[in-house]
Amino acid sequence: MEAIKIITGHGRTLAGRMLHYDASNTQIREISLKTDPSCRLCGDNPSIMSPGTPSDCSSAIRQLGEMNPDDAVVLIENGFEGILLDVREVEEHAAVHLEGSTLAPLSELPLHLENLPRDVPYLVYCKVGIRSAHAGQMMLDAGFQNVINLSGGITDWIKCGGPCLYP
Repeated sequence: MEAIKIITGHGRTLAGRMLHYDASNTQIREISLKTDPSCRLCGDNPSIMSPGTPSDCSSAIRQLGEMNPDDAVVLIENGFEGILLDVREVEEHAAVHLEGSTLAPLSELPLHLENLPRDVPYLVYCKVGIRSAHAGQMMLDAGFQNVINLSGGITDWIKCGGPCLYP
């Protein structure tokens, strides 16, 4: 709605304020926001003048890569020298997992990030690829360089005939 108000010039935008809706108590309140004087976008000396990554940014924004199960099977059969990272929960991993995988449940991933090596490639998987995509982006944001999400997760891996370990 805010974008429509800005585009059409109709109504008062929420610029400089925030609208808080409390659904539990059916209450709405308006909160005034103050600018940060050191903000590079809206502070006293702004250095960001247009959309895009500023030229003085130390690293570019990295996008998470994806790999389908067929290509992942070939990669692993050809001697993948990275880490297969399973971000499912313990019970899911115990039921079925890729041989040689490391378990780091998404719910605990921030605790694991400081102990995982950063100089190796990662193939991250979950059940259908959603949690692993989230985990992979978290890893990139934490400074990991080579992270690939297994699209379709272990579900599509099994459908394509990839090898798994069952109890």
